Amino acid sequence: MTHRAPPRKAKLVASAPPANATLHVTPGALGTPWTFEVTNEDDTPLRLVTDGRLLSLDLTPGDEDDDDDGKAHPHKKAAVHCALPAEVRPATDSDRVHILLPEVTYVEEFDPRMYCFDGRQAAALTPDAKLVAHLGWLTSHTTTPPFVADQTLTGHERSGVKELTAEGVTVPDTIESDPPEERRRALVVRAPSHIDAESGRDLVIEVSAENTTTRPIHLMLRPETLAFVVSSPKGVHFCSGKTHPASPIAEVFSTLSPHGKASTSVLLSTICPDATFQSAGLYTVEARIDTRHASGRSIGIDTFDGVVHASDSTLVRIRRDRARRP
Repeated sequence: MTHRAPPRKAKLVASAPPANATLHVTPGALGTPWTFEVTNEDDTPLRLVTDGRLLSLDLTPGDEDDDDDGKAHPHKKAAVHCALPAEVRPATDSDRVHILLPEVTYVEEFDPRMYCFDGRQAAALTPDAKLVAHLGWLTSHTTTPPFVADQTLTGHERSGVKELTAEGVTVPDTIESDPPEERRRALVVRAPSHIDAESGRDLVIEVSAENTTTRPIHLMLRPETLAFVVSSPKGVHFCSGKTHPASPIAEVFSTLSPHGKASTSVLLSTICPDATFQSAGLYTVEARIDTRHASGRSIGIDTFDGVVHASDSTLVRIRRDRARRP
């Protein structure tokens, strides 16, 4: 349960001992949920901000490489810092507050790709990387809020703690499975690997089709023939375009020349259920082109009539809940 605590009027006693809370992060195989745990190690109840948006991850590649002589040679490698964009991280400690009794632990799952999203950050998410996680605020103002941990009861004074740092752990090996047998396809469908969007209301995705053959391919490549499966921690949603025209005309069909490409885009909020991208978070979107009900054969056009899935899924990061305003 999330509690919104009232603002505090009194400053904490600067000479009091710091609130004793710990952070522990358990990484899973890449592509599986990770968890963070915040534990009250104190002998008095503590006010703890258990807000996953305050997480940050420092990832360092394995510091030893094997050369041709079979021996391990240490190499210093720089850590990569992963965190949500500054405008997404909360500036106050008034949200997602829990009052934890002594020896009580708060546990929450998270997806590290939400934090290590772009380029060098995403590349740092590898098996055997060394991980040090943090929760809270880095600031020079150490005696005034916001605090990730502080006291709740008078008579048990504790000074506030700005940030919790977990002990270092190692990212485990990726779960591997046998890849499906490669099949040659006349049509290859692609979508972006990553999309970073302020909100789900304005999320646009472009889908392209490539003709891998030496002959032209005719098809209806429009928002009406796109479909998507959207997965998030809150569920799976199916999104599809509008009903295809019962009496097609030649102008709605595209011709892909040999080894040619074409693309179309769609605003996902117009074809997905209302609640699909309601919350900030990480989503996986699987795109496909479905022309089974968009044939041109009735008007003499030999079209591609079938379903082709995108070669890779799209990772979408939504920065803000739909109800929130900048």
